[in-house]
Amino acid sequence: IMRIIDKNFKELFASQLVSVFGGLIAGTILAIYTDKILIIPGMFILLPGFLEMKNSISGSLAARISAGLHLKFITIHGKKIKLIRGNALAAFLLALIVSLGLGLIAFAFSLFVFKVFIPKIIILPLIAGIISSVLEIPITIFFTFYLFMKGHDPDYIMGPFITSVGDIISVISLLIAVVII
Repeated sequence: IMRIIDKNFKELFASQLVSVFGGLIAGTILAIYTDKILIIPGMFILLPGFLEMKNSISGSLAARISAGLHLKFITIHGKKIKLIRGNALAAFLLALIVSLGLGLIAFAFSLFVFKVFIPKIIILPLIAGIISSVLEIPITIFFTFYLFMKGHDPDYIMGPFITSVGDIISVISLLIAVVII
């Protein structure tokens, strides 16, 4: 029993360290580019929802794949690939739908509270959502399989890991979308 507790503690502790450092990196990037973000009214309304949305979707994807691996619905050797593709596609489409919703909320808030008409705020999270999903979904799938193959429990590690990686990718994606728009 001590081995199990020790292994679980090490996995949880390491994943929390990754989460803390990832949050610091994402926060530093955000602090450096605050002047770019302040250009667009309503961006601070959009940012927390976007970060949380991306982390929730990727975390759910990791949990579904991990459950499939534990229950042997998904095997390490790639069988049941349709199940993985279906989950990845669902995560991508969900990110687009929620990004559009966030953009509409940010637009409405900017219009009614700040009295600023800026329709670009609707497209901004869509572009950032596409960029971050294209990066986060494969990372989530790869590391869930990788950790499982190495004998670790992805349920312990992937939540904090994908939150920190997702924060970094999401902040960078939003900044790229700001530059594109």
